[in-house]
Amino acid sequence: MWRCCENGTMPEHVRCNLCGGDSPKFLFRARDYRLRTDDVVWSVVRCAVCGLGYLDPQPTPDEIHRYYPPEYFDRSDAPARERYEHEAKYLPSRPGRLLDIGTADGGFLTVMSERGWQVEGIEASEAARAPADLTVHRVPFPGDSGLAAASFDVITAWAVFEHLHDPAAAFRECARLLRPDGLLIAQVPNLDSAFGRFSRQEDIPRHLYFFSPRTLRQYAARSGLALERIVHTTDLFGGSGRGVLRLLLTHAVGGTTLSYFDFLALKRRERFRRRPLFASAWHVTAALERLILADRVVRTARISGQIVALFRRPPADRGST
Repeated sequence: MWRCCENGTMPEHVRCNLCGGDSPKFLFRARDYRLRTDDVVWSVVRCAVCGLGYLDPQPTPDEIHRYYPPEYFDRSDAPARERYEHEAKYLPSRPGRLLDIGTADGGFLTVMSERGWQVEGIEASEAARAPADLTVHRVPFPGDSGLAAASFDVITAWAVFEHLHDPAAAFRECARLLRPDGLLIAQVPNLDSAFGRFSRQEDIPRHLYFFSPRTLRQYAARSGLALERIVHTTDLFGGSGRGVLRLLLTHAVGGTTLSYFDFLALKRRERFRRRPLFASAWHVTAALERLILADRVVRTARISGQIVALFRRPPADRGST
């Protein structure tokens, strides 16, 4: 039985955003383990027709904001500057006009501006503050940004599309905003990874959709883009899958995913003080994960939990006769 949200609304049932089908295959249930905003348990499903993963039901667009408290924007999974430098490597060396979707505090735009790019951002949340000298449009995406068609050489979306209620519309809007031969660079979680299949640690309910190379290729075809390349990365918001074995260990001794996160947050000394035998097994398992799921192994095997997809808008004369 679903609990009403704060404003009296209920989570809404959704059809597959990619193919429009309504044949969801249940995968697993999870709650907000990271920020613990409430105790609602959400169902993750996979479309039996096209393979897209998604929450069903989902928080409504009017309700989702409460799952983004101010502390959400204070979190960082890696030193910010280091991450921005990694992200910059995916862009062409020759500067042009850049639009960053979900620009947060504007750190990535600042780095790219220093490299000679003309930059703009889109960020709907007022809690995400950006420097005053940056042009940031405070509108949802996709939405009425007022931006002209074919006006950007590159659009970036770092860990954004999984948060959107309508990824299909977002892909179409990116295609509209890109100049012919322009590039869309999108980082998304990989449902087909070891992390996606076994860890069940996605940032629910903020993550509404779960992608794979197959579904990204279909989104590209439906929006007028061409999927050029998929990069399995472990240097942007993790992606290695390490933690999977420790989660399985936790469950094996009767623990829960919530207790896994609680134990993970403890310092090493405190782990051994509270549960010495389990802590010993935990750290042996962590060492095993570093071998089995080393970054190079994960990238080579193409099982990263995070993938970067590079799409291109075809040149204007492509397909002409």
